[in-house]
Amino acid sequence: MKDYGIKVLDKAFNLLSYFYEKEELSLKELVELSGMNRSTVYRIMQAFQKWGFVLQHPENKKYRLSLKIVEMAGNVLRKMNLINICRPYLLELRDRTGESSFLSILREMNILIIDWEPSYYDVHINVTVGKAVPAYCSGAGKAILAFLAEKDLEELLSKHPLKRYTENTITDKERLLKVLEETRTRGYGLSSGEYDRDIVVAGAPIFNIHNRVIASCAIGALKSRVRDEKQMHEYGKLVKEAASEISKQLGAQH
Repeated sequence: MKDYGIKVLDKAFNLLSYFYEKEELSLKELVELSGMNRSTVYRIMQAFQKWGFVLQHPENKKYRLSLKIVEMAGNVLRKMNLINICRPYLLELRDRTGESSFLSILREMNILIIDWEPSYYDVHINVTVGKAVPAYCSGAGKAILAFLAEKDLEELLSKHPLKRYTENTITDKERLLKVLEETRTRGYGLSSGEYDRDIVVAGAPIFNIHNRVIASCAIGALKSRVRDEKQMHEYGKLVKEAASEISKQLGAQH
């Protein structure tokens, strides 16, 4: 059964590969090129249409790739470029503090970790690439939320209730808006035990050439290793400085 699934995928990707050289291909041409039977090719192309990967011309019925594939590829390239630019700064943040540093982007009301450097300490926070954390519970997420366009922030808040994770989680919308205003003013976000009781995070926004916030870089530490609020703000200033340099490299005017 597993082999069958792999064979179907092989056939599907084989069909897509023919569009590297040809802008449009008919069902007949795909059958001839692939050597597959007509019904198999038809079913696969129907599935690609359903998922929005290919379009079919209403008159000549030929297939062509949709912009969705281009957008997906572009998104991957943008992330890779962002990661490459940010990596030296993540390393520097880790080296200067000994704590974990990470890069995150916003997905709905979550931040998604796309790169990280682990702490030198034997015991450190569990940050892994691909991990999602509610944005309003993390200094890294607040750093992004605070610099969103007002209508985009309102839309997110209207769609996603503020769920409580610890006694420190902000669940009141008005209080969160006040915290985000403070974050905007000082240029970095802070959180202490708001998603995980034992974790402190300081994060700062990264802007692109259009001066839109696209990500945040952050320091994450165990609460037991953070002496006081002053140290949290020291971390905040470090990530703000790093984020500013990254933003400049991306063409931002901030």
